[in-house]
Amino acid sequence: MSDLKSLIKESKVIKKDLIASTVRMPIEMYSFIEGLADQLTLSKQEVTLKLIEEGIKIAEKELNLDVNEDEKSNTFHLLNTNRRYDVNDNEYMLNNGVAAAFYDPWKFNIDRIKKGDVVFLYKNGVGIVAYGKGSGQRLKKDRYGDKDECYYQELKDFKILTKPLTAIEIKKTLGQNVVFLRTMSGMPDGQKIIDRINKKN
Repeated sequence: MSDLKSLIKESKVIKKDLIASTVRMPIEMYSFIEGLADQLTLSKQEVTLKLIEEGIKIAEKELNLDVNEDEKSNTFHLLNTNRRYDVNDNEYMLNNGVAAAFYDPWKFNIDRIKKGDVVFLYKNGVGIVAYGKGSGQRLKKDRYGDKDECYYQELKDFKILTKPLTAIEIKKTLGQNVVFLRTMSGMPDGQKIIDRINKKN
């Protein structure tokens, strides 16, 4: 947290779309946030947001979200649609029937999808919203002016689900914990997910 103050100052010049959210917390925690806001001469919202951002960084590190798994034998993949970083990415994948990832090192996940592999598109807070089969052909395009920073594959037999399969349903179906925040994870029992989707939709 030593760089919290500098992060807060930098955030003042960066404009982002924000979503309103209500959080109930113990009075001691709220008092600390009030005191920190006074100390830094910032709003409680700015302080709370930065504390949450720092907590997310710690969680990402502990969950090893940036570590690629060895997926040589996996023919099923769970790809996060990147909604937490850019809401447009989710719509891009659904509207175009593609699996995409952005920037180094995350974009290289797309290279692990072989022809015929099933890719489930997972939207944070919703669940699996679509799936299709990899073409095995990695394509590239520019990302906000950055050359070739989007790697993607077209998905054959692409299907958008009328009823998404939620995180709880996925865990229950597989009988194990799944890390949904990672860019892409292998799903060794992916056929169980397809069977569950077919029953539900």
